[in-house]
Amino acid sequence: MDSVSALCSNVSAMRLVDLTHPLRPGVPVWPGHPPFYRAIVESYRLGAVAFHHALFLGEHTGTHIDAPLHFIASECGGSAVDAIPPEKLFGRMHTIDATAVRPCEVAAPELILRWEAKHGLIEPEDAVFFHFGWDRFWRSPETYPNVLKDWPGLSEAASALLVERRVRMVGCDCLAIDPFGSTDNPAHRRLLAAGVLICENFARLGELPSTCYLAVLPLPIADGSGSPVRAIAFVPR
Repeated sequence: MDSVSALCSNVSAMRLVDLTHPLRPGVPVWPGHPPFYRAIVESYRLGAVAFHHALFLGEHTGTHIDAPLHFIASECGGSAVDAIPPEKLFGRMHTIDATAVRPCEVAAPELILRWEAKHGLIEPEDAVFFHFGWDRFWRSPETYPNVLKDWPGLSEAASALLVERRVRMVGCDCLAIDPFGSTDNPAHRRLLAAGVLICENFARLGELPSTCYLAVLPLPIADGSGSPVRAIAFVPR
């Protein structure tokens, strides 16, 4: 079997889990960031032969990725989202249950070490995601305000451990990888300074096994600090 056929066969054997929140007017955004907005440009009802919207949104709207440039200036080595090597966007993904971390608190290195004791060491170029359970607030407009307050996050020490493990990507289902109220953003700074990509506002992490395969596809925005993504987990059936 040639390599393309083998890939198709392997994908067909997987269950695909969409980790992306739909973008619609009113979705939660970071305070001060532009709201998601769309306007009809062409419409059948208006006599056009096609239909499409104009979109207005920030780079960090909804399920998205942070490039190093988000917190690390280009002159200090911060690269933009269009410079992310494609191989960084695909690969093995580990999901750590962090639902016991209380609102506004942080996941400590011990959480990662306990996961490794059970499942094995995190290896270079793995992606590591933390399931805090915050995606439950994305289920309806009535709970959207809860997305914007009291979320937990990742400690600087835990971030340093993941940098030591040389992971390629770290993510969560919260508005940010640093907890609510953080003013110095140590997790962002530690991870992005090491070239580790950050993914935020992911959905359905609680449906994933401890290890699966992840594809994250951002828009290649020239000199962009990040981008909304379509993220798909490939889970063995």
